[in-house]
Amino acid sequence: MTDKTLRIILGIIAVNLTIQTVKDVGLFPTAYAQSGVQKIAICNEGGGACTDVVRQSSTDRNTAFPIINYSN
Repeated sequence: MTDKTLRIILGIIAVNLTIQTVKDVGLFPTAYAQSGVQKIAICNEGGGACTDVVRQSSTDRNTAFPIINYSN
């Protein structure tokens, strides 16, 4: 085994050990998904005028839902 090959293998081992150590230390917080449906409302700053989402009578499931803006 040449010196260059040995350095590459040791470098790969060092990088993997570093990654495992960082994961165990907890520098990056674990993200957890919420369960169920999260409902939102898009309103103006005062909360008096909100948008409404209506379903079109289309058989194409890939069409977007139009958003109706109720502005004051």
